Amino acid sequence: MKDIYFLLGIQSYANHDSGASILKYDKKNNLTDYVAISEERLLRKKYPYTFPIHSINYCMKYFNLKNLSQVDYIFSDWIRKKRWLRSGPAYNYQLFDYIKEMLKFDKKKIIQIDHHLAHAASVYYTSDFDNSSILIVDGNGSDLETNSFFSGKKNKISLIDKSKYHGVGAVYSAVTKEILNLGTGSEGKTMGLAPYGKTHSKINIRFKLNGINTDFSDFIKRMPYSDVLNHLNSNFRSNPIKQKIKKATKKNITKKYYKNWAFAIQKVSEKVILHLGNEIYKKNNSKNICLAGGVALNSVANNHLLKKGKFKNMFVFPACSDSGIPLGLVLWGYHNFLRGKKRINFLNAYTGIEYSIENSIKMLNENNIDFKFTDDKEIAKLISKGKIIGYFQGKSEYGPRALGNRSILADARNPKMRNYINKKVKHREIFRPFAPAILEEKANEYFDLNYSPFMLQVSKSKKKNKIPSAIHIDNTARVQTVNKNQNENFYNLIKEFYKLTNVPVILNTSFNDAGEPLVETPLDALICFLKTNIDYLIIDKIIISKKNLKNINITAKNLENLRKKNIENSEKKILKKLTKKFSIDQFRKRKKKEDKNAKNFTLNQPVSRIKKFYQLTKKTRKPLLIIGTEDHTNILSKIVKINKDNTYFYDINKNDYLTYKKNIHKIKEIKRITGLKNFNPKILISSFEYIDEIIKKFNLKNYFTPYDNSSRSILDYHYINTFGAKSKIFTNKLY
Repeated sequence: MKDIYFLLGIQSYANHDSGASILKYDKKNNLTDYVAISEERLLRKKYPYTFPIHSINYCMKYFNLKNLSQVDYIFSDWIRKKRWLRSGPAYNYQLFDYIKEMLKFDKKKIIQIDHHLAHAASVYYTSDFDNSSILIVDGNGSDLETNSFFSGKKNKISLIDKSKYHGVGAVYSAVTKEILNLGTGSEGKTMGLAPYGKTHSKINIRFKLNGINTDFSDFIKRMPYSDVLNHLNSNFRSNPIKQKIKKATKKNITKKYYKNWAFAIQKVSEKVILHLGNEIYKKNNSKNICLAGGVALNSVANNHLLKKGKFKNMFVFPACSDSGIPLGLVLWGYHNFLRGKKRINFLNAYTGIEYSIENSIKMLNENNIDFKFTDDKEIAKLISKGKIIGYFQGKSEYGPRALGNRSILADARNPKMRNYINKKVKHREIFRPFAPAILEEKANEYFDLNYSPFMLQVSKSKKKNKIPSAIHIDNTARVQTVNKNQNENFYNLIKEFYKLTNVPVILNTSFNDAGEPLVETPLDALICFLKTNIDYLIIDKIIISKKNLKNINITAKNLENLRKKNIENSEKKILKKLTKKFSIDQFRKRKKKEDKNAKNFTLNQPVSRIKKFYQLTKKTRKPLLIIGTEDHTNILSKIVKINKDNTYFYDINKNDYLTYKKNIHKIKEIKRITGLKNFNPKILISSFEYIDEIIKKFNLKNYFTPYDNSSRSILDYHYINTFGAKSKIFTNKLY
């Protein structure tokens, strides 16, 4: 028997937050250590959509693992197994599949876990709650669910309910991307813009709340075409008109039109999260709530739930977006597959590698960078004098928030500091707020809270005039409380600043330039320092000033090229280390073949199934009952050429039997199926998104649906064949 065991968590169908995690445990199943990292930190690209080979290698290095055979099990989440999007046939999941097939690892020891379950594990097993409700809200999970309710009791996670209806996560993303034009993954910007807006009569984001179901289909139908929503609903493209919503630009983003949109979607989100919180409380009746999924990054909505809801205690996982999935996977594996008992005491979010000061000194010397040693008193003094500090120390933070180890620090007392950093340092939108990092024991003096270590709660300020640059326009702040146990170095620095100024708060923002991931290595920190208007760089107790540096731009460019080359070279080595016979030429051949099959697999196959089913139905001479939406049935009738005779339709949107209008293929009307004698029809579910709901509503035992976990809607088939794969189709004007 081995003394030490390892579990590896991978997002094998990696999306915008791919990454890896390794958990270490002993022969008595005691959890002893873990590491986790997002792929973007290592590739230096936001949302890279790549298989996380660099993250896997990073985690293996942490534990000094030479090859994958030293790993005992691999856990991965799964989304839909095949996708075919308008942007390109088989999408880039094929590369992930190929690498996975080539891994030097026993495939029987690769265990796949539901996406939302991995989210639930990430937050429940890092909380200190034995009994808790677990609310997961994001774009979509493994089976297109958008909301999931779980119960966590005695180290066991149980599913309570889930919903496939159109969720607030996808709609929030769509408004962010399609109307505000802020880019992928920029929902935080929308949240920052929202307080500048107000209610507008012409902006109506209509939705229905029914238990766990949050149905935005009415709004989505009127939305412009968006890849964000493509996988959720095709109905919104079915009634094209000439006019579309104007997208924002960098110049006009702060105009009322767009501020009001941000305000509207934020208020909707708060309402939805409060509703979902109240619903899960009814079902589970726990005073504790755990939140994860991308929507849990909405700290304003979190605070709204805590203040207005029924919960006394809330825990939000700091990497609550998909970046936290890898750790959730290994925690689920440890507690459920291996029956492990020990919980992670998640006092802080520092899950990365700690870089030695000796290596940092070597890197600086090799690049002729002058430096000296410093202490907290000097750093605090520089901040108090208005200097901007790049602060690098210890292990990197897990998730999107800088929590004192990869931070840019400044004096929150200076009212001009926010605008200056936004414009001159971070090169980002002027309305974006910054977070105050405060000594935990002083938190209640300045804010309406006592504890918020991960910046995932928003609080009203009590002393805005003291720290104006850390307080948003609505007198709130996304607070980070700091105590000595969580981060001794950062705590001591803030304390020194407090001694100097009598203010226990430092302005804290992420150590990165606009559009870049948080810095991970000392080299990343140095490059960011050289490229921005940061005054001083602190690496552990080393201080670097720009005053003594020459040819800064040239040095920065050379270092960037060096880093890029290092990443490219390491990729080849890692692939050789992790895989057998990996060949890019072989992959290209495979991709060409797969691209050819993808359209048939996901688009043509459902149509083919419908045609076969209909031909068999005609032979039986039984009536055909089609249950679904008007749009789906209309298109289906055209594609399959369904005879109107002996065919009936139930429109689930109208919740009544439908008589088609003259301009639509006519189908007979029936008033009540249950009232008709000897009516035993063949049943076809035409809906793409409401299959489970239809089965439940009608208590169906025998039915046919053309769709499986990998299919696309027949509406996609119709519009791609009608308008082409890259068509832009818009529906009703919203504003």
